[in-house]
Amino acid sequence: MATGINIAAGTQSTTTETKVKGTLLSALALIGGLIQGACAILVATSSVKLLLGVASVAAAMQTSRFHADVIRVPIMLFSAGLACLSLFTVWNGWRLRNLPSARWRKRPLSTSRKLGIAFTIVTSVAALVLVVAEAVVHPIAHLW
Repeated sequence: MATGINIAAGTQSTTTETKVKGTLLSALALIGGLIQGACAILVATSSVKLLLGVASVAAAMQTSRFHADVIRVPIMLFSAGLACLSLFTVWNGWRLRNLPSARWRKRPLSTSRKLGIAFTIVTSVAALVLVVAEAVVHPIAHLW
């Protein structure tokens, strides 16, 4: 008695859906981290030639509405939250794959899947590093 449900097709669409959501989440975390890291990157440049340019940009950004703590802090928290969520998702997937109950159906990961996981980890860690750098360097930069 056939029920007409194709289990393999449902698995494929779920895998594709998960891959798209994971990539989107990683990209959003990276973009948020890059936005917040802009000030840290500008301050971290140590070239004497760029000192005047960096000082003028910092002075201009001080009056910017986007540079206000009301905007900056929630964006930093959102970026860090997305990065942590991405890392948790990768960790949880790894943990679930290695459970004893999943060993019988475990298949090797494809190269594209491995690259996607690596991309997620790299972008999430980069976003966290940029958020931490912004949180540490920003108060120091505005002392001058």
